[in-house]
Amino acid sequence: MKYIKLNKNWNAAPTASEPQMATTENQVEVIFDLDPAFGHIDEGDKGRLQFSEVFAYKLTPISREEYEAGKFRFKKEELPWGKFYELPNSNWRNDFPADRVVVNDKLKGMKLKHTIFFLPGHIFECLSSEYRFQFDYAIADKLEETYPKGYFNHYLALFSTHFDQLNTGSYKTYTNLYIQLLGSKEFELLKEEIKKIKANKDVDSYVKIANYSELPNFGRKQLDEMIKVIETYDSKSKYA
Repeated sequence: MKYIKLNKNWNAAPTASEPQMATTENQVEVIFDLDPAFGHIDEGDKGRLQFSEVFAYKLTPISREEYEAGKFRFKKEELPWGKFYELPNSNWRNDFPADRVVVNDKLKGMKLKHTIFFLPGHIFECLSSEYRFQFDYAIADKLEETYPKGYFNHYLALFSTHFDQLNTGSYKTYTNLYIQLLGSKEFELLKEEIKKIKANKDVDSYVKIANYSELPNFGRKQLDEMIKVIETYDSKSKYA
């Protein structure tokens, strides 16, 4: 079985409580406890998987032990337990569970993605056109209130759309691009906001914000290197 692992820097907590689900006309949302084994995740943080243009889904109560004992239609040799996957060659029209929950029957003729998410005690499957993961960090609201202009938040979001290498060279190249796109004045406001973030001891919180974009292995060390580049960058010159 061909599968694509979709979660890079998060997973469900191994002892997560019952997932919460919300369904609208075309959408399904699954809210669950995140695994605090990741450095940017604290005990009690939650994740949200949002599926849009949903034809159907199925939440199957099953333990890891039952799955690995062969009590599911997929076998552990085909699909390992414990992650969030897309199944690009799925034969879902023939083998998706008959007792599925149909959200919008009109969508069954569309080209749909078959995703499967292993939770402690459950397997969640969904047939949808799109899916999106979001961290549900309580700290995000606090940071938005403290730094309403969100310069550093914006800087991090733009970085993730242009770069995937976490090193000083990437930070320098990106900072030069940032100034070209947004101007020196915006860059100086970014530097002033970072001064406040450091004074308020909020840098660790921005490790969480950086991980919104699922940059793998982005921790405090990488964030400190990025901040140093911003603080020492001469906006009147360019890096080679």
